[in-house]
Amino acid sequence: MVDKKPIISIIIPMYNVENYIAICLNSIIQNDLKNVEVIIVNDGSTDNSRTIAERYQAKYSQIRIFDKENAGVSRARNYGLSKSTGDWIWFVDSDDAIRKGSLEYIKKMILTCYSNLDVLIFGYLRFEEKKNIDKSCSLNRIDDSKRISKFQAMGTLLDERFATFPWNKIFRRELFKKIAFPEDRIYTEDLAIIYKLYDKATHFRLENTTLYLYRIRENGLTHNLSTKKLKDSALSHYEMYTFFKANYSSLSTKLRRETLISAISFFHRLNKSQIQLYPDLIKFLNQDIYMKDCNTRYKIEIWAFKKCYPLFVTIGMIGKILRRLKNLKKGKS
Repeated sequence: MVDKKPIISIIIPMYNVENYIAICLNSIIQNDLKNVEVIIVNDGSTDNSRTIAERYQAKYSQIRIFDKENAGVSRARNYGLSKSTGDWIWFVDSDDAIRKGSLEYIKKMILTCYSNLDVLIFGYLRFEEKKNIDKSCSLNRIDDSKRISKFQAMGTLLDERFATFPWNKIFRRELFKKIAFPEDRIYTEDLAIIYKLYDKATHFRLENTTLYLYRIRENGLTHNLSTKKLKDSALSHYEMYTFFKANYSSLSTKLRRETLISAISFFHRLNKSQIQLYPDLIKFLNQDIYMKDCNTRYKIEIWAFKKCYPLFVTIGMIGKILRRLKNLKKGKS
């Protein structure tokens, strides 16, 4: 039976991952599941993902499956939150995995630092899509965490070793009161929420041991950038940059450059009248960007956007051609 009050709720959005979900769940059940619940949100899968997950649900009482119509990862995570009962939340992607011993270690940290912990941040390992997880990939370092300030925690969001991913962090449940993943975004939804959770939190610990295994997929969301995804990226980056500029100005320089790249990439997909629908992004490019902070490419891009729009369009068309050639070459290899 599931413990009356789980310490940790693991929330797994699941959509058409029949090749990966067993690996994900195997990595979880090899850990100690005492005081743990696993919430799988089946986001309208049309393959055998649910059938595979059902086998685990039948064997492990800690695992529960909930079904909903396909609406994206943000709504699936929010739905999972509404169904969970644990005091602590861990989001795990259905094509990834966790390390053996990670749950035991996290529960130890929570129980040891309960009143002085709101967010636990830890590292992750990347592994390629076609490679299996090394079965010996268990924890070999423990007690390698330290308390960090809110300012330092905000800085980790700009560090690629930790970044804004939701899955390499454990959150106190109360942080999600009045804060949710933006359901209108299908990309960079983590950028739109994680800094808000950090802003609400008080106590942070940084764990240098890697507890999460991140799968690099060729056909993943990050490899296929539609106009919608570029829009989501530009808006999420801009919102986060605006917050950092107002509250953590010394950390905003790197984020300003990333917001520049996102805004330029998005505007290259639009015509001039469509661009006018985003006055905040236009203002950002006109007022917040300093040429000294840009490399040669983006100096030209910014100048063209401000002074010679036909050249800006031409640059975008050249980029589109180069992307197509790159994809053709990749397809032949």
